[in-house]
Amino acid sequence: MVDDIYAEQLMIFRPPYRYIMDTCSIISQKPCEPHRRKVYKTLWENVDLLIEAKEIVICSEIRDEIDDEELLSWLQMKRCEVIEVDNNIQHYVTKIVNEHPELLNFTNMKSSGDAFLIATAMKYGIAVITEENKNSPKKIPKICEAYNISCCNLTELAEKEGWKF
Repeated sequence: MVDDIYAEQLMIFRPPYRYIMDTCSIISQKPCEPHRRKVYKTLWENVDLLIEAKEIVICSEIRDEIDDEELLSWLQMKRCEVIEVDNNIQHYVTKIVNEHPELLNFTNMKSSGDAFLIATAMKYGIAVITEENKNSPKKIPKICEAYNISCCNLTELAEKEGWKF
């Protein structure tokens, strides 16, 4: 009941969320990663601004996947909005895993935040930022495509936002 009321309020007072970021995109700023902060300084300064403006958010399951204290500290310092799982998101997660069981990976015995990431994007009508392979049927971009959810990587985000470096 409370979630239903909140969902109705979302229609009236829409949060500023525009994007939800995946773990691999967050990690990509580390040294030895594709978008290391020392090289892509301006990209990350722009991402920082979107995080501070609550336009880029993460969900609680993605936060829980990050086991790097430096990255967790960065998210906290930027006051990144962490969206907790609610009944609506859980409903979407159930739908996603039932329709796309290939998204689940039990080999590493670690929780996968992918379904929660996509479900949160569904609830809020926002785009997903991920570095995952767009052509793999088991990865976030293909699942997003199945639900008509916009999905981009960091380079495509820069293009969408009109950032020039």
